[in-house]
Amino acid sequence: MKYSKIHKTELNVSEICFGTWPISGHGMGKVNEEDARKTIFRAVDLGVNFFDTADMYGFGYAEELLGKKLGSKKQDIVIATKVGLEWDLAGNLRNNLKPDYVIRACEDSLKRLKVDQIDLYQLHWPDPDTPMSETMEALSMLVESGKVRFVGVSNFSIEQMVEASHYLPIVTNQVEYSLLDRKVEKEIIPYAESEGTSILPYKVLGRGILTGKLKEVPRFEKGDWRSEEEIFQKDRLLQTLKLVEQLKPIATDYGCTVSQLVIAWSLRWKSVPSVIIGARRPEQIEDSCLGSGINLSSADVNYMNSLFSESVGAY
Repeated sequence: MKYSKIHKTELNVSEICFGTWPISGHGMGKVNEEDARKTIFRAVDLGVNFFDTADMYGFGYAEELLGKKLGSKKQDIVIATKVGLEWDLAGNLRNNLKPDYVIRACEDSLKRLKVDQIDLYQLHWPDPDTPMSETMEALSMLVESGKVRFVGVSNFSIEQMVEASHYLPIVTNQVEYSLLDRKVEKEIIPYAESEGTSILPYKVLGRGILTGKLKEVPRFEKGDWRSEEEIFQKDRLLQTLKLVEQLKPIATDYGCTVSQLVIAWSLRWKSVPSVIIGARRPEQIEDSCLGSGINLSSADVNYMNSLFSESVGAY
């Protein structure tokens, strides 16, 4: 496993970050706690020292799971969590970055994670109804009190990042990025490269489409949000899978799987120290971890880009 520094911090993180949404039991089918435990431990065994979660993942269950399963190992782990999406009594999500909620949510996350300090606290989504100054004042209080070490954002535009940076150093922006969705290459990544901000890509494997394992439209479990996404509609999916087939000879040349090839492609930017990979079973995280340390030639990167050229702005 290779490790890289998150810019503007002393956090040295594994190139593979374990994303905990799939083991939260909400949005991606049922979760087996024993499988989740084995997957977390296998990730640590393989050198993963970076875990990303959020208070809204499984109504807090993902944070609780990390707090309970990592135990004493937490002292060697970098934990990132997020705030900004709140469940209502009907089980619906709403944006909320009001100062009192941010502070209360942080306290709750600390309790669930069983830690005294959150290494990286991220604003999950912008909240158009709350002035940025008020949100950042709350975050400043959390940093000054030692409850938060560093602050990041998620799904922020350049303008929103610039505004947030007026109040506190913003060290990361977590964004959706894969061969199927490359729009952040236009502005977000160039901005991060110039400003020394780290980008943490999620959905790198295209919700499983870019693993090279899908042959047809999958049958999703009840409650799996992927069944509602346009990208899984039959005609579009089959067209995409034809492109994924063309990645297999390249992966063979590098002696790796398609998943590992795609992860290496995502890690090629100097602003990307780590990519967030979700997993529900040990073998899934094993495959992903072997994508760390693969250096792709510029010719192969250019060819992969040409295959998925429409995704720069189409998705």
